[in-house]
Amino acid sequence: MKIKSALISVWDKHGLPELGKFLHNNGVEIIATGGSQRILEGQGIPVTPIESITGMTSVMDGRVKTLNPKIFGGILADRENQTHIDDLDQLGGKTIDLVIVNFYPFVAEAVNRNLEFRRAIEYIDIGGPSMVRAAAKNYHSVVSLCSPKQYQGFMDQFIQYDGEVPLDGRLKFAQDVFKMTAAYESAIFGYFSHNDSEALPEKLDITAVKHQEIRYGENPHQKAAFYRNSDSFNQWHQHQGKELSYNNYSDIESAIQIINEFSTTACVIIKHANPCGFGTGKDSLEAYERAVSTDPVSYFGGIVGFNREVTPDLASLLIRPFLECVAAPSYTDEALEIFKKKKNLRIIRFDTGSTNEALIIKSCAGGYLVQDRDQDQKELSNLKIVTQRVPTDEELTALQLGWKISKYVKSNAIVLSNDQQVLGVGAGQMSRVDSVKIAIRKSLEAGLSLTGAIIASDAFFPFADSLEIAAKAGITAVIQPGGSIKDNEVIKKADDLNMAMVFTGVRHFYH
Repeated sequence: MKIKSALISVWDKHGLPELGKFLHNNGVEIIATGGSQRILEGQGIPVTPIESITGMTSVMDGRVKTLNPKIFGGILADRENQTHIDDLDQLGGKTIDLVIVNFYPFVAEAVNRNLEFRRAIEYIDIGGPSMVRAAAKNYHSVVSLCSPKQYQGFMDQFIQYDGEVPLDGRLKFAQDVFKMTAAYESAIFGYFSHNDSEALPEKLDITAVKHQEIRYGENPHQKAAFYRNSDSFNQWHQHQGKELSYNNYSDIESAIQIINEFSTTACVIIKHANPCGFGTGKDSLEAYERAVSTDPVSYFGGIVGFNREVTPDLASLLIRPFLECVAAPSYTDEALEIFKKKKNLRIIRFDTGSTNEALIIKSCAGGYLVQDRDQDQKELSNLKIVTQRVPTDEELTALQLGWKISKYVKSNAIVLSNDQQVLGVGAGQMSRVDSVKIAIRKSLEAGLSLTGAIIASDAFFPFADSLEIAAKAGITAVIQPGGSIKDNEVIKKADDLNMAMVFTGVRHFYH
């Protein structure tokens, strides 16, 4: 069935002049709405205004312009059903063979800009989804295009088949329409159902589009790709380097989350999903050197994150070792030039104003495990001192630093720190005392002093043995959630060892 007429009503005007010229040059009548009409006529392309078919202009501030039986009859009429054609003639309408529509960008304009409700709803497209869904439903008779990315493929088929698009091509275009409308409706549903209550949603809609093919997953034999919510805000920009790997994505997110916990100048190094180094300083250079000193061996091949701009001096230091990625909120032009000396090094700029998804979703047992994100550490403003000795100001700063980091260490998690940096990490052990032993051993191997240091534990100490080991290494203060049936025994041991200990009342397991 040869395409003789096309209806165009698009928000995204990319590629529209080229497509319009192609249709006109091939004898296709173009019917268009206001914005699309102006673009096309500005290119010298003849357009039939939609008002000439509907007999009415756009009303209600544009809310009603295409919702008309002459338009929808022209789209929905089955060309092989004479009754449909007769009904369309009675309406005074005309058949429409090609529908080119994309929608008001609800996510980009309303959700990401956090518009208040009355303004946000104006970005909910009614006519656009209705027209393109009608065209997709009637794919035997009508071709439906919903993205500028489809234009070239459509034109290629049009040329190859002399003004027609074969049925399998029409079906593929229809599938793309319903995929897009599903994502669009899901985004609107999420906006309308969002509230500040603690309840998780009764219905979970996960609609994402493939953003990047990844060479492989966690291991070379696993397939992988990165998917993003349709029209979602891209929080990262890659300046240079190899394509991001599956593990890179996960580790970069951890680096950004940790670094955003601190207002002071800070640097974190991530290795295999765990922070293996962290430091603060008067500048990023000093913070980086302290982070490296946490574990001078494990940082090799790691991901380094900063919460300040990367300068040329720092860039010159970062190209010396082998690193997978550097992530920071900004880079000087000179720093970016220096990084070009290591072309494979991935340089990521992240948006400090971006927020994480509110929910964490994992597939499990044929379904999904869903929880809200462990975002806040409000407990740090309400610590409970449970020992006779009160922590000093220096110890208190160190306790807060260690506690913030412990949230991002795989459980069982132990973090040793002073008021300026992490000194040792024990991660992912089956027993807490083993995590303590590993953290102390790593610290001593790095040549760091634990005298006057603190120990942070993501969950309670079930026994007092960990405190004895920590005190013997020179550690003087403890931060932990509390809640063990042996809390009194642990507190007494801390008093016997002249350690200061605070309870947070909050656990931060990380699996």
